[in-house]
Amino acid sequence: MAGKQILVLNLGSTSFKFKLYRMDGAETALASGGVESIGADGRYQVRAAEKTAEGRCVCQTHLDAMELCLETAARLGQPMEPDTLDAVGYKAVHGGAISGAHIVDDALLAEMERMVSFAPAHNPVYLQVMRAMAQRYPTLRQVACFETAFHAGMPPERAVYGVPFEWVERYGVRRYGFHGSSHSYVAWKLAAEAPAARRVISAHLGGSSSLCAILDGRSVACSMGATPQSGLFQNNRVGDLDAFVLPMLCEKLGGLDAVMQALSTQGGFLGLSGVSNDLRLVEEAATQGNARAALAIRAFEDAIVGYIGMFAAYLGGLDALAFTGGIGMNDVMLRERIARRLGWLGVALDDRLNLPRSEGRISPEGNAVTVWSLETNEELMVARGCLRALAS
Repeated sequence: MAGKQILVLNLGSTSFKFKLYRMDGAETALASGGVESIGADGRYQVRAAEKTAEGRCVCQTHLDAMELCLETAARLGQPMEPDTLDAVGYKAVHGGAISGAHIVDDALLAEMERMVSFAPAHNPVYLQVMRAMAQRYPTLRQVACFETAFHAGMPPERAVYGVPFEWVERYGVRRYGFHGSSHSYVAWKLAAEAPAARRVISAHLGGSSSLCAILDGRSVACSMGATPQSGLFQNNRVGDLDAFVLPMLCEKLGGLDAVMQALSTQGGFLGLSGVSNDLRLVEEAATQGNARAALAIRAFEDAIVGYIGMFAAYLGGLDALAFTGGIGMNDVMLRERIARRLGWLGVALDDRLNLPRSEGRISPEGNAVTVWSLETNEELMVARGCLRALAS
C-alpha cells in the first residue's frame, strides 16, 4: 500500500520546518528538517533516507527555504516534488470562526486575514506562504489544520470573557485555546498507554507554553485564550496581563504599537529575568545568585501549579499529568518541584524514571495519578487532519 504523501509545514516568522509522511497503516516519516534565520545568514538541516545534510544558507523567503529542503531531500534519496505530493498541510494557528482541518480557499484565507491582529506573529507568515504556494504550484492541494481545533468543544461558559456579547458575535473576542496539535497527541497517546485515565492534564512547556484539561479525550479548558499571548508567560511574550494597565503603558512608552511590541518581544523569561528568553540560561543565572532569574523561575512554576489546580477542579479530580515540549521533557528539576507542590492531589515522581527526555511513565508503579513525559508529535496530528480534509 503506497499511501498518501503529506508534506507538513510548521512556519515561524524566520523559520521553516517540515516533515514528510507516507500515510499508510504505518504513518511513516520519510524526511524532516528545516531552515533557521530566514532573511539572514542561516542554517539548514535535512534528514532523509537515513542520511543527514546540513550547513549554512541564505534563504530570503519561506519559499526559498522550501525549495532548498526539497532539493536537499532529493539529493539524499527522498524526492518530494510537489507533483508527487497528495497535499501540503500547515500547522496553522488562528482561523477564527473556522476550526479543524480545511482545504485552503479564498474564504479560509479571508478569515485568517481577519484574525491577523489575534495572531500577528503567525498568521501573516502562513498567509504569505499559502498564497505563494497557490501561485507556484496551482494543482497542489493545501490544507490548514488550526491549533484551535482541539479546543473547539470546550464548554461555552469557559470560552467567554465578561465582555459585551456583541464583541463575541461580531469580533470573535472569546477563548480559543492553542497548541491543539500537541495536546491532541497527548490525549491520543494516553488513550493507548493509560486507557483508564479519563481526567488528564497536558502541560506543553517550551518556548511557547500552555496547559490543557482533557476529559475522555476531549479538551475542556486551555490556559491560552483569544490569542497565543495569553495564559502562562512565554520565552519573551507576556502571558496574562490586566488590560487596564494599557492606557498608562501607552502614555509612558509612546503608543499602543510600542507597548504591543514590548509585550511580544521583551516579556516572559527575558523580561522578568533580564538574562535570556532561554529557560536553561535563566536557571543557570539563578544558581549563580541572580534574584530576578530565580523570581522568573518561581513565577513560571507557580503559574503552572495554579493552572493544574484549577483544571483538576474542572475535571473533578486527576488521573494523569503529562509533560511535553522542550522544557517539559528536559527540565527534571521543574517537574520535581511541580510534583512536590501537587502531592495533595496524589502526584508523585519516581526519581529513577524522572530523567531528561524520558519517554513514558515517570511516576511510581501503582500510583493513583500517573505522571508522564511524552515527546509530542504535532506533525503527525496535522498529517492525520490532512487525510480527513482530503476525504471530505
